[in-house]
Amino acid sequence: MNRSLVRTLPLAAVGTAVLLLGPATGTAAAAKHAPCPTTGTTLVKATGPNVRVWREGATLKACTRKAGQRRYLRTLGSWSTATKVAVGGTSVAWTTPTGTAEAPTDRLATRDVRTGRTWLSTVRAVPAASASTPAADDVVLRLLTDGRVTTWVTGRGVVAAAVRTYDDEATTMYGEGHPGTVPFHVGRRFVLGDAGPAQAASVASRLELSVGGDGDECGGTDDYRVTVPAFGDRQQLWFVYASESYERPDCG
Repeated sequence: MNRSLVRTLPLAAVGTAVLLLGPATGTAAAAKHAPCPTTGTTLVKATGPNVRVWREGATLKACTRKAGQRRYLRTLGSWSTATKVAVGGTSVAWTTPTGTAEAPTDRLATRDVRTGRTWLSTVRAVPAASASTPAADDVVLRLLTDGRVTTWVTGRGVVAAAVRTYDDEATTMYGEGHPGTVPFHVGRRFVLGDAGPAQAASVASRLELSVGGDGDECGGTDDYRVTVPAFGDRQQLWFVYASESYERPDCG
């Protein structure tokens, strides 16, 4: 409060002014530390970091908050009983059913709840598989995300992925009898395999995100990858989309 103003006010008026200032500060602090809402129907919850995804009627919402910090609350879009949701880091991936009952399709999105950035948004569930095979409509059977990659399997058995940031040096796909190559992609979207409709559900149930790499007592490299299950005559493969090196400070 301005000191010259305080000097001209009666004592009772000064006390009233101080009281008026107090609740405003308390309200700001309360807003900063407000927890994520508990209303609606929870769809997915994750810890480390804390993320909650829920629906209120037909609206999909998400919130993330670290202890002692402000919360980040986002409205993601519409929800239906066919919507699929996955959480990784502070990112939420979800599908939005489109098309008709006779010909259902899904569009996909992934948004970082903390920053509000949508780093995947596509109206076609099947990315372009080659220079002459364009993206196509399909439904999503299962999707996963870790905040760096979102991967999914479609009803036709197509295994696809989208990366948040394309790393030209780290990105490869390898496996037994399969030399490391970069799968066909348009921008940051990849087709990792096509198992066909008959094996789509089996492949979807076995799709995984994993961490591999090499190391010893002095350090090594962690490879972040999508495990693409075996199907038909094709062996299991790993799609590496990011790599990080580390050193152990106590290496003798």
